[in-house]
Amino acid sequence: MSEILQRKARIDAAITQHDATAFVQALLGWLEATAYLKVLPELHKLGLGKGPIPTLSEADLREESLRNTADDTVMAYCIAAALAGDKPGLDALHAQMSRRFGPLYPGSSAVAHCIQVIDPIVTLDDAVGQFLKTLYEGKAIDTRDIWNIGLRLLQRLRSSNFVHELTPLVAVWLRAQWSRAIEQQRFNLVRPRVSVPAIEGALADPRDDQPFIAALLLASASAIDQDIEPEYRKQLAAIAERKS
Repeated sequence: MSEILQRKARIDAAITQHDATAFVQALLGWLEATAYLKVLPELHKLGLGKGPIPTLSEADLREESLRNTADDTVMAYCIAAALAGDKPGLDALHAQMSRRFGPLYPGSSAVAHCIQVIDPIVTLDDAVGQFLKTLYEGKAIDTRDIWNIGLRLLQRLRSSNFVHELTPLVAVWLRAQWSRAIEQQRFNLVRPRVSVPAIEGALADPRDDQPFIAALLLASASAIDQDIEPEYRKQLAAIAERKS
């Protein structure tokens, strides 16, 4: 288990630092670890010992569950790099992964979501990738864009193996965006006398976690006249509620 934790630590560091070279070096080991964890319960049922983590073949890397894991891992890197405005980091990842594994490398679908125009938007990764593409290109975003990017990133990180690594990155980015918005884009906000104090109240929370993100989304929705479906508003409220 210590070897698995070490592999996770290496890929975590590569993602949060958007270090393409370290990422390419760590990815295969991480995919091997996740594949091993999936078969471990069956080994226990058969009364077999844990044994060493097996290596993956080229055929293994084409297996659907492994490709899904790779897409999640590469998308986490893409999110971290985009929030930091690190387009060279994305370019370096794409180039190095292509050299190491070929053009259809593990996780290439995640990168494609961020560099290609996708229309219509169908999946969550379609939406996330297109928002990241906007950030990578350095295009101006308005308050409605900030809100929608925050919402989609919250949805995406909650289903990721890297939720703990991505959450503070998304929270810090959203905090900076809304702090700037209430100072410099107040004219773009709906009913600022009411909406700005609500946003300021959410921003007063110093913790960069999921409850903060959800609370900020709820507080800023009225500032852009964003209608949230009742069921999803309940979900956001549940996330925003602190357990302790």
